[in-house]
Amino acid sequence: MIVVLSICIANHQTPALTEQCVESIAQARGDLSVEVLVINNTQTDTTRLARLLTRFPFVQLWNNQKPLGFSANMNRLFAQASGQYLMPLNSDTVILPGALQELVGFMDAHPDVGIAGPRLIYPDGRLQPSCRNFPTPLSHFLEASGLWRLLRNNRWVGRVYPLCSPHTEVMEVDWLTGACLIVRATAMQEVGAYAEDLFPFYAEDLEWCWRMRKAGWRVMFDPYATVIHLESQSPLTGRTHQLYCGLYQFCATHYPSGKQRAIRWATILALAPRWLMARSVEQRRVYRELMALPMPCVATRAG
Repeated sequence: MIVVLSICIANHQTPALTEQCVESIAQARGDLSVEVLVINNTQTDTTRLARLLTRFPFVQLWNNQKPLGFSANMNRLFAQASGQYLMPLNSDTVILPGALQELVGFMDAHPDVGIAGPRLIYPDGRLQPSCRNFPTPLSHFLEASGLWRLLRNNRWVGRVYPLCSPHTEVMEVDWLTGACLIVRATAMQEVGAYAEDLFPFYAEDLEWCWRMRKAGWRVMFDPYATVIHLESQSPLTGRTHQLYCGLYQFCATHYPSGKQRAIRWATILALAPRWLMARSVEQRRVYRELMALPMPCVATRAG
């Protein structure tokens, strides 16, 4: 049987969420030819995850001997996948009915699209903005300062700064946050998989979309597919620190030095007021450390 969609999930201390995610796939896949590839990043979860093999015949499971970063785990699953399309999927997601069929149909109808993504929502139904611009001094100032929230759900602003768009229309974007993506396998073969050595945890989705667009593939947002994303459920020490490191590593990899410096100074200017107004010693420490980060900043591996 020809596999249309290979769904790739990395479990990192989230066995209950991984089971819930696979259960949602089982309920949503319908007649779509799907395989689910799961890699277990935590040896203590081996026995519990083995139940997936008996409950769901379309699941394949691998166990790591030692923890790896998200990108490395996904790349190992991509190498085993046989689908026409690949779906890197966070374990803390729930696929809603019709989402898989919509995304596959969207990719079928748009052969020039390398990556597409659905509308992400929180469990309470609130929108989780996922459409992004490549970093600029202005965009990162708005995001690091939190000022972008004053502009959100603005259709006019959203045309040039899609993070603030209502996320109700099909859009071509620079990049999409990677909780759930659908990727054309032939596009990945052309541009390569995640850059795991440089982007083990964060900014791997940003950098992948950058390479896709540079190679001539489009990156699209499809609001007619919806996926619940719980967000930040896998344990990771210093999550904000890792996020900024990923951004800085991307800038150092793909931007000239002048633009790198401008983005770093924009970040410092955005965070300085938050540091001054911090309500706790811990908050002030975090902002101070973020402002002091060098560029590039290479994230440390898990484990």
